[in-house]
Amino acid sequence: MTRLVAIVKRHPTNIMARQIIFIALIILTHSAYGQKNNLAKVPPQPPTKKEMEQEERNHNCVKKNITSLTFRLKKYPFNLSTQIQFASFQQGVYLTSNEIVGQDSFPRINDTILYSKLTEVKTLTYPQVDKLTDIFYNYGFRGTTYKISETACYNPRNTILFLDNKGKVIEFIEICFECRKTSESSDKVSLGEMCDQKLDMLFDLFKKIGIEYGITKGVRPGE
Repeated sequence: MTRLVAIVKRHPTNIMARQIIFIALIILTHSAYGQKNNLAKVPPQPPTKKEMEQEERNHNCVKKNITSLTFRLKKYPFNLSTQIQFASFQQGVYLTSNEIVGQDSFPRINDTILYSKLTEVKTLTYPQVDKLTDIFYNYGFRGTTYKISETACYNPRNTILFLDNKGKVIEFIEICFECRKTSESSDKVSLGEMCDQKLDMLFDLFKKIGIEYGITKGVRPGE
């Protein structure tokens, strides 16, 4: 089966947003419980510094599972894929023989990938697929977390492609490492628990495999 040199840092604004949402959720949860049981109850105090620190730690990635590659490859879409590819692309307008395509995601028309418009394509080796699936399925949140809102920023430059035995792309995961956001081709595809360092691990894998655009090049205008 063959199936950024900038380091991505957690944005302070994201951490602040997480703290604000965490406080709001704690207050709302306790308030609702108090109203249900005793309307005269005094609202609870905001979370302590210790609770906030614990919440922050819980977002870190830890290796929660030790599942074998054989087990991991049984999960969709790996179970239907004979090749896994990492690719990079530049956003823009693409001229084909039949139409002009303009989009803010990687070059494609319906289900057809415009490979000639991709900047780089690398097919993963067996050990690389092992590492990719390990990141997907064996790493997760350190503890219980509260969901936070996503950033509005989205400028994807990289993607993971899943190909079947006929070379057709059956699913993909688009990634914006700069904005720390992903977009999946269907709700059947998942990177697992999106703990804080998961995209950092994927970033490192893209870099080791040799993808440059969106990783060490083309991240900001002028680079």
